[in-house]
Amino acid sequence: HTGKRLLGTFFRVAFYGQAFFEDEDGKEYIYKEPKLTGLSEISLRLLKLYGEKFGSDNVKMIQDSNKVNVKDLDPKYAHIQVTYVKPYMEEKELAERKTDFEKNHNITRFVFETPYTLSGKKHGSVEEQCKRKTILTTSNSFPYVKKRIPVIYEHQVDLKPIDVATNEIKDKTAELQKLCSPADVDMIQLQLKLQGCVSVQVNAGPLAYARAFLDDSQSSKYPSKKVNELKDMFRKFIQACSLALELNERLIKEDQVEYHEDLKTNFREMVKELSSIIHEQIFQEDTMHSHWLQNSLHVFCAISGTVTE
Repeated sequence: HTGKRLLGTFFRVAFYGQAFFEDEDGKEYIYKEPKLTGLSEISLRLLKLYGEKFGSDNVKMIQDSNKVNVKDLDPKYAHIQVTYVKPYMEEKELAERKTDFEKNHNITRFVFETPYTLSGKKHGSVEEQCKRKTILTTSNSFPYVKKRIPVIYEHQVDLKPIDVATNEIKDKTAELQKLCSPADVDMIQLQLKLQGCVSVQVNAGPLAYARAFLDDSQSSKYPSKKVNELKDMFRKFIQACSLALELNERLIKEDQVEYHEDLKTNFREMVKELSSIIHEQIFQEDTMHSHWLQNSLHVFCAISGTVTE
């Protein structure tokens, strides 16, 4: 895992307070930290660092990722906002950057998401859940000689609820694919992810999105292009689930057979309901055989931009 640790974790750090930060006031940076650094860890470190500089009672951390309105901040304090961000790439770039190394080198753009609803609440039902993607561009690319680089450009994209749904299903598909591709499969992670993916609870899991946006009574409310995009993503998602189940079946020990059967039962139920929602047989049971496994891996690489070695 040494290679992984070198890749790093990224945070956006913004400073507010003219009296304290002077020229740095209002500036934003992307910080590169060791791979396993958590948000609380870097926040505490910055709090300590600037607390020693300005006096610990004078430094406050801003706990959310929302846009800061400077007028709302008390000028008697130095304010620091820390947000976890991920490297951002367009589809085309992702297709070209195959390995983890490529995905983490020569990067200048980062993204974080802020959930919101039109009613003002942060979270709501799937039909009202929106997301704002904030894409930040730095003046130089990572890796860099310094561990922080200034942000020079910010761009926001608002996702409507149906876009949020498509994005979520796409991410789940890519995560499953990633867990299925290495030579040494992380069984615990694979099973946890599978369990969440084949959940058939009423208000949770992928089916909640299908019921909200693809059901006949709902789909007419949305642009047909968006509806078709979500349907297409679901087809890929079902294939990814099937591949992961297939892999799990090959790798489990006897004591997990029953657990695996439960996963398969849930998967079948999900496929059945999804097929009836979109009026198409979304998955053929008889394709669930091992000869299909290897071929599928190549299909998924194309879908999610990952490579199988």
